[in-house]
Amino acid sequence: MDHIVNMANKAATDLSGKDGYCAEYDTTGIDSCDAITDQVIGVITKGGDATELISEVCVFGECRAIAGGTVTAGKYVTSHTDGTVIDSAGAACQEFALALESGVAGDWVRIFVLGSIKTHS
Repeated sequence: MDHIVNMANKAATDLSGKDGYCAEYDTTGIDSCDAITDQVIGVITKGGDATELISEVCVFGECRAIAGGTVTAGKYVTSHTDGTVIDSAGAACQEFALALESGVAGDWVRIFVLGSIKTHS
């Protein structure tokens, strides 16, 4: 079962163009990820704008995400530096989902969100 929750956006943050991007929790709400080391909480499925300030986030289960590089079916994925998903690079990555299909930069790919996992120290 997929679990999508409504979450407050970071103060004054427009996430309306971030559907399919990784989300992280900031002290005042959620924002789009911007590093492979970010603690991903899920994927934005419907981003709220700067006035609505509420976004839908898939925190567990199957959803679609935007590939920011190579995504390989069966491999763990992490957030890329722009909030898209890529195959895990290992050290310091915060793996959070399993790729259900392969893709390249710009493709929408199916993933299964499991929660962040720190792979290496």
